[in-house]
Amino acid sequence: MKIYSNTIRNEYDIRPLIMSFFPGQTLEYVVDENIAEKDLYGGSEDNDGLSIFADDDVTAVLILTDEYIDVITKDKTWHTITGAAADDTKEYRDLLKRHIYNAFKEITGRGNRWGTLTGVRPSKIPMAYINKGYTYEQAVDEMIKMYYCSPEKAKLCTDIAAVEKNILEKTDYKNGYSIYIGIPFCPTVCNYCSFSSIPLAGLKKADELVAGYMDALGREIEEAHDIYPDRKITSIYVGGGTPTALDEHYLGLLMDMIHKNFNVDQTHEFCVEAGRPDSITEEKLKILKDAGVTRISVNPQTMKEETLVLMGRRHTPEQIITAYDMARDMGFDNINMDLIAGLMGETYEDFTDTFGKITAMDPDSITVHSLVVKRAAQYRKEREESGTVRDDTTVEQMVEHALNAAYQHGYHPYYMYRQKNKAGLGDNGVLENIGYSKPGKEGIYNVLIMEELQSIIAYGAGASSKFLFGDRIERVVNVKNVNEYISRIDEMIDRKSKWF
Repeated sequence: MKIYSNTIRNEYDIRPLIMSFFPGQTLEYVVDENIAEKDLYGGSEDNDGLSIFADDDVTAVLILTDEYIDVITKDKTWHTITGAAADDTKEYRDLLKRHIYNAFKEITGRGNRWGTLTGVRPSKIPMAYINKGYTYEQAVDEMIKMYYCSPEKAKLCTDIAAVEKNILEKTDYKNGYSIYIGIPFCPTVCNYCSFSSIPLAGLKKADELVAGYMDALGREIEEAHDIYPDRKITSIYVGGGTPTALDEHYLGLLMDMIHKNFNVDQTHEFCVEAGRPDSITEEKLKILKDAGVTRISVNPQTMKEETLVLMGRRHTPEQIITAYDMARDMGFDNINMDLIAGLMGETYEDFTDTFGKITAMDPDSITVHSLVVKRAAQYRKEREESGTVRDDTTVEQMVEHALNAAYQHGYHPYYMYRQKNKAGLGDNGVLENIGYSKPGKEGIYNVLIMEELQSIIAYGAGASSKFLFGDRIERVVNVKNVNEYISRIDEMIDRKSKWF
């Protein structure tokens, strides 16, 4: 599928919006500054027979100026006057997206329930309305009117914003900051995963690599731990990868690093992604508990054994239950479990069966992700070779079931993010990831990173720090490659030091 445009500007907003109408397809975005002056339809001797729409892959041509916006197809032109809006304003971007949405809704004969919203953090919009004094009903109405959201999605967004606001009011986030520490190792790598995580199983010189990484991480934390000496730490989040892929020695060393450099006792939350059940042992759980960890994740993704095998996971559904029970027996009273809607080969019935088994275990929170198979994932390569495409309605039904069943079991949605479908990376138009929680068990770090309301200092390979200056955010990113991170650790430290 091809879209021609006379400019590259706003392509970041346009591409995912158009892709929401064509899940599973690949979009070629062709920029030609002179496209408006060419014969789009039939060609002639004057232009060497050029005919854009002679190519069946061409869906539309976009002509963007400060005065007007045109969406042109073989059969029709949609024209709108921009008025006083300038191309670098939110007003212009919102108008542009509404115009393109209306055109493609007519072209395809369908809309989508997220309307024009393509951003990662949709709940920030109703949060802004609420902070301006809008009532719940007014915020929902604005989401429908301005962004063409369905009433269901508008209410979901606004519900989450209201919960987030309540959580934030209980934390002194304005005078604090948060910490992220990345551990880029896993027992094995799942075939849908595109993160730069290293599988330790069978890796030559794995101990040497882990030792080098932990030494570099310790240096980065020690050298750059006191960026905000006058602020308290709101939350500490240790993610990955799978932090518990570290053996007991290095996991204990990591906890010691954290306690040596940060005042853990003052934090509202200390979370560690225990993650893979096959990486969890009683001794590791005791190390975390003794270190004051208040929240952990035990992430099954699915309770279907055949899917676990296909994913490349080396554990059974029974091991998931064992790991969860072990954590409960160790005294952890805030446990999250991650699930994925749309895993390879899974039906709606498979997903509802998994969700039922997880709610029966009664974790404190459940996070439901919609699968997006990115270019770097092994599963993407397997799919492209086989030509397999998911039915996006199945994923949507899974997500809807999770929402309804979560409410029935006493969970409420408390945070959400979406993944931009910039290049046909997703097979569905849902692409939302929602965290559900029992009241009082919400993950504070998740809310803070979604709303971008405070600085987050990140350590480790691929970690991205966010320094907040009013409404402006400056990002400082570490290199992803573990060996490069180790060899260039002085540079990683220096990158942060400029913001001390």
